[in-house]
Amino acid sequence: PAANMADAGYVMGKKGERRMKDVELCLPICVGTVSFWLGKKADEYHSHRWTVYVRSPVNEDLSPVVKKVVFHLHHSFDQPVREVLQQPFELTETGWGEFEITAVVHFVDEAAEEPFQMVHGLKLFHTNDQPLTTKKPVVNESYEELVFSEPTEVLYNRVVPVNSKPAPETSLLPHLPQHSDAPEFAKISAAREKVASLVAAIKQETPGGGADAAAANATAAMGAQPQVKVEN
Repeated sequence: PAANMADAGYVMGKKGERRMKDVELCLPICVGTVSFWLGKKADEYHSHRWTVYVRSPVNEDLSPVVKKVVFHLHHSFDQPVREVLQQPFELTETGWGEFEITAVVHFVDEAAEEPFQMVHGLKLFHTNDQPLTTKKPVVNESYEELVFSEPTEVLYNRVVPVNSKPAPETSLLPHLPQHSDAPEFAKISAAREKVASLVAAIKQETPGGGADAAAANATAAMGAQPQVKVEN
């Protein structure tokens, strides 16, 4: 009976993978650039050193979900298509002009999801005519919400951990916008704890059902509500 209840909470995907029925999953993610003026070291074609990145808005470890990020630079660069296969998902270059960068996020194979594309503008100059210095960078970051309809169970369990690991350290961190004090993230943490509590309770009430049955029943108990979404 427990197995039948678990199966009722799933649908079959296009590639034969098992997906969680009527569940919507939200993964907050940021793409941005940090650029430093080179000062006396600047020349006509290399006035700035800049880094483009993809990260979690609260600096959580993305490796359980993201396999790699492919950055598409301006065609004037040597090898304008660059792959970054591990965190931090960052790419550093030098140049003189602003342009749009496309970041394509590839998910782990178990997620069975298509890559997600984000277009972001590289900014080298302050928007308020503030003079450039070699110590204060120009930071431009965008916030995105990646929404997965009826995700695989593996993806669900990796996006909604109760205790997620922090991302690897990066030298950019002191310059990046802070999102951790936003009240919406407290709601996300509370939702994670609620899911964990439901799973634990259903495991006790469903002898022999296992983790799969507990997860499916927990989803049903929450009314298959989507994850809390964070707005700008």
